[in-house]
Amino acid sequence: MLNQQTNSEKLWTKDYILTFSYAMSTQIANNMLMTALPLYAIYLGGDNSISGMLFGFFMFIAILSRPFFGKLSDEKSRRIVLIIGAVVATFLTLSYIAAFSISLLLIMRSIHGVGFAATTNGAGTVISDIVPKKRLGEGIGYYGLSNTLATAVGPALSIFLIQQFNYQILFLVAGIISLISIACSLLITYEKRNVKPKAPQIKRKISELLFEKTALPTGLVTAFVYVGMGASLTFIPTFALSLGIEDIGLYFTVYSFALLFTRIFGGKLADKYGSSIAIIPGLVIMTISFVVLAYATSLGGFVVTGILYGLGLGLVEPALNAIMIKLCPPDRRGAGNSTFFTAKDLGSGAGAICLGFISLNAGFKAVFLYSALGIVFAFFAYIVILRRQINHAKRAEKTNVQVSVS
Repeated sequence: MLNQQTNSEKLWTKDYILTFSYAMSTQIANNMLMTALPLYAIYLGGDNSISGMLFGFFMFIAILSRPFFGKLSDEKSRRIVLIIGAVVATFLTLSYIAAFSISLLLIMRSIHGVGFAATTNGAGTVISDIVPKKRLGEGIGYYGLSNTLATAVGPALSIFLIQQFNYQILFLVAGIISLISIACSLLITYEKRNVKPKAPQIKRKISELLFEKTALPTGLVTAFVYVGMGASLTFIPTFALSLGIEDIGLYFTVYSFALLFTRIFGGKLADKYGSSIAIIPGLVIMTISFVVLAYATSLGGFVVTGILYGLGLGLVEPALNAIMIKLCPPDRRGAGNSTFFTAKDLGSGAGAICLGFISLNAGFKAVFLYSALGIVFAFFAYIVILRRQINHAKRAEKTNVQVSVS
């Protein structure tokens, strides 16, 4: 096993900056592909069903891969997972240059899910190790900016390269950006080899290998939160088109800036006053955003929605991530992150699929009202299940402290 050094209260350490850069480079490349590949599939002669398959296969393989990388991260090394993810993601990104058929594109995108699972699992676990416990919410909030900045840069850069050059140039640029992650993974060195004799491995149940039980309540809340994320990414452009609204890219721009704003102080707020001060208002704001979106008829309505949704998610997500890390045993953080990210994948993927069928029968208004209902479910799951787990952990910690003092 490995020991991680987490004694310092300093946040912006060398390894934190490297992990931030690692995550941002992989996410910029991934956001470029998320935007480009559906268009490329149509360019090759496919249709919208192929676009859905590209997203679905990618997520399905990522979900299947996460438990393996969680186990590898806990039992071997975080760094190994980082390197595997960076190498696989970079190789696949560059390989799209030679994907001149729909079938080959689907195969490559499916395998790419392995790289996505490893990069997100690995980076998330490293962050949970190196961020000082007293600054956990703040550290995760700042770390999340890597994804926010990638969302702001990746799609716009993708469209620019397609319009000015071609898809092959786009894949090349995305691959070069992804190469940065390989360099970062090789330079992250906070893990120290344990010189003590290796302890015997504990035999775990299959369910324990797949999931970390302390992360399941957090995962449940997260899955409900991300149902709406799946709906946003999938249906907002189409909904805007049906209303004759142009420049819908403005929604994603204001969403990114609002998310950036709340991530900066939301984590600090949760660290100082507790998770509820961030999560409860955040969930309320997100619910309102989907109700506003359901009745939006102009670009102004979409802009208001983007601001509200970004503000709400920026409060909720870092706090949930911090809760998962605090409740998870240090030697199970890889499995905990696997459970947390699987919940994200399941929520967004199931949301996109289920709400897609709803859109066919009931229209977009129903889609976004059901998304609001998903946030309401997240609220009750937090109040009834997750907060009870948090309070139980606090009581147990207090009892242990009293016993050790006596």
